[in-house]
Amino acid sequence: AWSKALTILQQPTYDKVQFKKIFNKYGDNIYYSDPDRANLYLGGGATPKTEQSLAYLLRNDVLTNIENLRAELEYLIRTGETETDDLYSYADVATAAMKKYLAIVPPNELLQAQKILVTGERN
Repeated sequence: AWSKALTILQQPTYDKVQFKKIFNKYGDNIYYSDPDRANLYLGGGATPKTEQSLAYLLRNDVLTNIENLRAELEYLIRTGETETDDLYSYADVATAAMKKYLAIVPPNELLQAQKILVTGERN
């Protein structure tokens, strides 16, 4: 069972850069690869709204705990360790952060995203 979970978490979708790109397709892209635009607000540009900052922090919380979850799975498989408290803790935190993230998405946008997931069709 652990190896199946690890196989899922090793998919490119869960790599840090790809993961952030997926989230940035929905939200405002706080991360810029162009150094002239990176952290624009620090140079006097527009600052992110509170909701944007919260979404950014929740996204990072999800990402960090998914990375920890993957590392813990690798450890458990490699060592045969049976203590799983950390594993479940990382999964619980990632799940809670994702639920909080989804709770701040406007309901009509969330419904549209769910429809795309089910049908694969975009308007």
